[in-house]
Amino acid sequence: MLSSPEMDAMKARMTAIILRDSEGFFDDPKESEDLQITVRIACEFFAFLQQSNDVPELGEAEYMAGTIRSGLDWFFSIARTGGILTGLKLQSGFGPKLPSTFSELKASYDSVFHQVLESTHSIKAIGLLLSLVQMMFLFMTVYFPSFLSFSSESGSDLAVVTWQWPRNRFGGDSASIITELPAQMRGVFGW
Repeated sequence: MLSSPEMDAMKARMTAIILRDSEGFFDDPKESEDLQITVRIACEFFAFLQQSNDVPELGEAEYMAGTIRSGLDWFFSIARTGGILTGLKLQSGFGPKLPSTFSELKASYDSVFHQVLESTHSIKAIGLLLSLVQMMFLFMTVYFPSFLSFSSESGSDLAVVTWQWPRNRFGGDSASIITELPAQMRGVFGW
């Protein structure tokens, strides 16, 4: 893991590159905060990938995914900023080939990260920063829980489900209904 002085230096370098010819765009406190948080999380993810030789431990990956998730509002604000900058062409959708393994993600992130640090133009660096954010989102989605399998303890293909809701919106008595769902529907609702 990078030491705190190394991490601070990396964040400062990336921020300086982006601010170099931004013509005061990030002077606004809100815009500055968006940039600082996005750069901080991008650098933390870089350090996380560098210390991971293989697929990371689940707990470490979930912690990093949570860190990425904490920056969502700032990331989207930077994306809106990127959309109005002169000369920056952005893409979205399924166009680019995204990494499909952890080692591909690590190599791709490393390459783009270094392109940011070598960028000679602020606007290009912001676009590359958005590419880093997209790869962080990819990592976050990989560690979001998804269906693997289901096994009923009773062996029945029907499950008894109890639905409860308050009778009134002020938290009065609750009412219940009991219904049976086929096994294939239980997975839809997470049972």
